[in-house]
Amino acid sequence: MTFLAQLDDFAALYERTYPAVYRTTLGICGEAGLAADVAQDAYESAFRERRRFRGDVPVEAWLHRIAVNAALSGLRRTRIRWAQPLDPIRDDRPTAADDGADRVAVREALARLEPRQRAAIVLRYYHDFDYATIATILETSPGNVGAILSRALDRLRLDLDTPVPTPTTHRSPEADHGR
Repeated sequence: MTFLAQLDDFAALYERTYPAVYRTTLGICGEAGLAADVAQDAYESAFRERRRFRGDVPVEAWLHRIAVNAALSGLRRTRIRWAQPLDPIRDDRPTAADDGADRVAVREALARLEPRQRAAIVLRYYHDFDYATIATILETSPGNVGAILSRALDRLRLDLDTPVPTPTTHRSPEADHGR
């Protein structure tokens, strides 16, 4: 099916892509209500602008670019900080094998990332988009996507690392006197 045919049947495109777009906005916004509003705003924009779509990227990447921009704009508009964990009832990923404390720690670490870094992490590791697609969505270069992801992963590693106490070497008083 050509990209124009996909856009002509916008209702089918919406039904097919909404779950992924919603998860993207939820991953960026961190709050279910805002994520749903932002996703709806993104689809409204996409519908209005559908005739401008050139087909140079997959329609899903085009929709995600609109959704990411809407989510980042929504965060700026409302100045919401991601303080609530994702709602496990609305999030369709399996969680049974996950350790709850680890999930909370990861969500808290993600909350401390800049929204654009969070968007890159969601697009790469949740949707498995390649750097070129993420670059298109974030309107940057693939090299900059690598830099954004690198900084985000460094920050996550720091935030999730449990500090290991370093052993303190104590010298015995006898060793000090022997000098």
